[in-house]
Amino acid sequence: MPRYKWTALAADGARVSGQTAATDAGALAAQLEQSGLLLVKARSQGGSLRLLRARIRLLDLVNFSFQATMMLRAGVPLMEALHDMESAEGNPALRQVISGLAEGLSSGKTLSQAMADHPSAFDEVYISLVRAGESSGQLPEVFAKLTETLKWQHEIASQTRKALIYPCAALVIITGVTLFLMSYLVPQVASLLKVMRIELPWQTVLMIKISEVVEAHVGKIVAGLVLSAVLLPTLARIPGPLRGVVDGLKLKLPVVGPVLRQIALARFAYVLALLYAAGITVVEALKVVEIAVGNRAVAQAVAVAHGSIVQGRGLSAAFSGMTMFPPMVVSMLRVGEATGSLDAALENVSYFYTRQARESVENLQATLQPVLTVVLGLMLGAVIFCTLGPLYDSVITNAKF
Repeated sequence: MPRYKWTALAADGARVSGQTAATDAGALAAQLEQSGLLLVKARSQGGSLRLLRARIRLLDLVNFSFQATMMLRAGVPLMEALHDMESAEGNPALRQVISGLAEGLSSGKTLSQAMADHPSAFDEVYISLVRAGESSGQLPEVFAKLTETLKWQHEIASQTRKALIYPCAALVIITGVTLFLMSYLVPQVASLLKVMRIELPWQTVLMIKISEVVEAHVGKIVAGLVLSAVLLPTLARIPGPLRGVVDGLKLKLPVVGPVLRQIALARFAYVLALLYAAGITVVEALKVVEIAVGNRAVAQAVAVAHGSIVQGRGLSAAFSGMTMFPPMVVSMLRVGEATGSLDAALENVSYFYTRQARESVENLQATLQPVLTVVLGLMLGAVIFCTLGPLYDSVITNAKF
């Protein structure tokens, strides 16, 4: 097992360094995150590595799960199936993980125990379901369900990216156009107006003064915007209480916030239904949901409900009264408890919020372009009215004489 020399960020932003043995950089990041640290840089005997993104994509795991389903259903022994998948795998990172799984099985571990040694590839939901499949003897069916689950997760991740990218792109365009108008176009027209000694209305004077401030500090403004774009994603990944505050603010953002909340609720219901249907108790399933829900603010609400259930309250009673979970969610939980079909009720909740999130993103895409056009038109019209208007009035007045 390689030893890594690493640098990480603590919850208060302080830089921490150390050395830790781990199977790979992803496992190292998971170990440090459990200690409240965010990995920034790691160095092993093989050289330097910056953990900018996961090396194993979600679609790679879809393919892995599908192959495992087919081979196990065909009666291929698990060890042989892993060796076949290792030799056929094109992603070096996943090939190394599959090799590690085979080594784990050879040393006497179960498949779920071997997967737990590779947290960069397999999350808690994946490992819990495989463990349940081992206990029930239904591992092929579990891998089939995991294949569908990973496809659903890919769709949800795509909806999340779209919900964030389009407003950000619109904001970048509007900011860029504003800086161009205020730092270049308006000063050019203002110079002409000063030469002509035209009496200016108050709105033109105000716009010229704003443009003078922007022109004088345009470098600092651009640097600040770039720095914010770099630091905000890092801030959103910092572990600890600050992460919960940031994730809570995300859910309150205009336009984007409701979509992110719908996605978080869909993930909550889907994962809980998946685990419960696999035979995992609600108490154990909620522990996994806390990690898998993808939003620390929602995870904290799930943790509170989990504590209430441990103390003896029912599932629906534990979630009732929480602003994070709408009455519809609580109602479906109550129906699922009463009818003994909790997994089906949760699947309906997940379907509803997944569809709602998809429709919200589609509506966002459909309305953003005309809104962006109107905003840019209003900005350009304001500049023309405030700067070229006095020039036009002066020309008309002089023409009369």
